[in-house]
Amino acid sequence: MQQNPKKPEPDEDPVSHVDLTQSPEEVLEYWTKERMAEAKPREIKLPEPGPRPADQD
Repeated sequence: MQQNPKKPEPDEDPVSHVDLTQSPEEVLEYWTKERMAEAKPREIKLPEPGPRPADQD
């Protein structure tokens, strides 16, 4: 069974994390050719670049 990641709390870092309960064999069994063909990459949202740190000599 696939688990959905929980929504982060406002003070949490929004990095995705899921504890797997499936064995490697179950994961491989889940990803059939049909599921692989229908899979879409997850959108990655990077933070906006901030100011560069000043050089410290």
